[in-house]
Amino acid sequence: MKNFINSYVTQGQMAPMIWFLNGPGSNGFNSHLWNSYWSTGYVPTFVADGVNVSAGWNQSTWTNHVNNRLAVPSYLTIEANMVGDASGGTITYNITAEQDLGASSLKLYSAIVQSNEIATSAYGVYSGQTLAYMPKVMPCGTAGTAIQFTGPYPQTVQVVKPYTLNPSVHIFDELDLVSFVLNTGTEEAMNAAFMDVPDTNSSGVASDNGVGVFSGVLSAWPNPTTGAFSVSSSVPAGKTGIVEIFDVTGRSIEQFTAGSVHNMNIERTGVYFIRLTTSSGGTVRSQIAVVR
Repeated sequence: MKNFINSYVTQGQMAPMIWFLNGPGSNGFNSHLWNSYWSTGYVPTFVADGVNVSAGWNQSTWTNHVNNRLAVPSYLTIEANMVGDASGGTITYNITAEQDLGASSLKLYSAIVQSNEIATSAYGVYSGQTLAYMPKVMPCGTAGTAIQFTGPYPQTVQVVKPYTLNPSVHIFDELDLVSFVLNTGTEEAMNAAFMDVPDTNSSGVASDNGVGVFSGVLSAWPNPTTGAFSVSSSVPAGKTGIVEIFDVTGRSIEQFTAGSVHNMNIERTGVYFIRLTTSSGGTVRSQIAVVR
């Protein structure tokens, strides 16, 4: 049974996925990336800096390639926010390029992955082992979603995708979201984002007592900005919300209804705070810096 472990590095952390090419863990997402870009061999294989490394179980080999990757600056960031519940919803991806990336073709790939699944005998030699980060749901499709930056920079591209889960199959508190942008010419991941589902985290995702009901999504880009920026917000079906922007003194400088993209222009430099309040009492907060 072939499989390989593919890890993407972002902000000093690895987000690994274990991909099986046959057996019960196989799927179109795995085979697409394997056959289109990373066709390689044996267990396990590590991809961090645009090359395939048949590292075996030698941790030092993996560590060297991780350190090499972290030494290369990335000029692309990914923010992924979710709104929905254990059955489904939407994911909003904000991908920002700080400068021209020099890439003729970029694709956004994303997978909701599940951990703590115990392999059955159908997994062969892995029977009885705990499987981590197994791709289960692919919001951007098995072949990814093409994105393009045209400038001026920094520039943010927004992608919104639905997701569907089966609560009887997917254990909600054991799910994570892995997203990465691939330069399809060099076969290199430009950067990645890894977030826990559904815990509240720095991406601005809020949960209702950890049971997997999201209060809303709130994001602002570009961040930092020279003055002009956009605020995107959404709330769960059947709910309403208000977005309000405050300066550092607590003075409200703008208020609008949640559920769309709102364009702003602030001339005075500083840090501004953004708050989304929903009709169910949920609150999501973010902030943005205006610089000159």
